[in-house]
Amino acid sequence: MTDRDRMSTLQSYVWTLELLGEALVQHDEVLECEHNPQLSFRNTAGIHQAIRIISRLASEQFGKLEVMKEEGVSTG
Repeated sequence: MTDRDRMSTLQSYVWTLELLGEALVQHDEVLECEHNPQLSFRNTAGIHQAIRIISRLASEQFGKLEVMKEEGVSTG
């Protein structure tokens, strides 16, 4: 994977995290009107899990870029 590919992947991850964060905020607003706490909990838990997974993936890609930078390697 080239540096450009890694940066593009990171940008996609960050964009997705922003969308998930916005979904979480909107979901919290909807919770005030809903009367099904079990479904609401599952939705919130799913959004949080997606955020954790994407954050981990972004961190891994950033770590690879940092290692390559320290080693002076450029692939793109």
